[in-house]
Amino acid sequence: MLEKFILSAWYGNSKWTYILWPLMMLYRFVVNKKRAEYLAIRDFSVTPAPVIVVGNITVGGTGKTPVVQSLVRYLQKNGYKPGIISRGYGGEVSTFPYLIKALDDSRLVGDEPYMLFHSLNVPVVIDPKRKDALTHIMTLDVDVVISDDGMQHYDLPRDIEICVLDGGRGLGNQKLIPVGPLREPSGRLDTVDFILESAQEVSNTHFVIKPNVWVSVKTGRRVSLDSFVVGAVVDAIAGIGNPDKFFDTLLALNIKCTTVAFTDHHPYVLNDLKQFKGQVLMTEKDAVKIRPFAHDNMWFLEVEASLSDIFFERFSQKINALKFEREH
Repeated sequence: MLEKFILSAWYGNSKWTYILWPLMMLYRFVVNKKRAEYLAIRDFSVTPAPVIVVGNITVGGTGKTPVVQSLVRYLQKNGYKPGIISRGYGGEVSTFPYLIKALDDSRLVGDEPYMLFHSLNVPVVIDPKRKDALTHIMTLDVDVVISDDGMQHYDLPRDIEICVLDGGRGLGNQKLIPVGPLREPSGRLDTVDFILESAQEVSNTHFVIKPNVWVSVKTGRRVSLDSFVVGAVVDAIAGIGNPDKFFDTLLALNIKCTTVAFTDHHPYVLNDLKQFKGQVLMTEKDAVKIRPFAHDNMWFLEVEASLSDIFFERFSQKINALKFEREH
């Protein structure tokens, strides 16, 4: 409830967070100092493989993870061997850097890294110190590295920055934490290589999150989007940065359901789900944590980020130029 209350202020018309203005000014000082230090001493040495940072400047979900998945699949299709580094938020691993293995679970390594590893079948290394994760993954068979989040981790070298924005919520009140949702000032957008904003239609700078199929959380069986009978008892849950985005997708699919939002990265336990008696719909990020105790009527929505051909053309040009630079 508190999280929802704060988000409604950041992305609505409420002004009560302005009482936190002194804390915001302190945060602004720290952020600006950190970036100034990075610009003054940043490491211009070339890493063995190009490094792409996919992140955002706002708190909450923006569609970043589907974008990472689309980029990885594009790179694989074009002959690259990508790897992913991540903080591993919410995981229980205590020894870093840590290379995710097939027998690991989401509680150990974090929900998003676990999901990326199993959906893409590429090396995923987690470490709160992303530079250490980068050093480790460079020893593996990869020729391009994507950092899932990390725009504000300035000790991490990077060749390309892609900032992902939620087209529905935008930058909210455009104020820094804690008065608003910004991790960095909006002017930071002028320094990135690409800005991708979620929208209803694909364009050069906009992407669309497209539902693909429903997948059984328990068995992995895949069924079409129109598989659920109208009028059936359906519950929908979401423990992501912006649950309403998932619930709105269900409405667009003409699925009427009772919705329950959990906090982002919620560590599900069996007791959380006892209230649901019929079909339960969720995101893939929820499913990786619920799978150990899922029942037959639990399904997650597999989605993909649809990006424009022009974006991929420009992205490819940058990657190919970086590859040529390293080979010569």
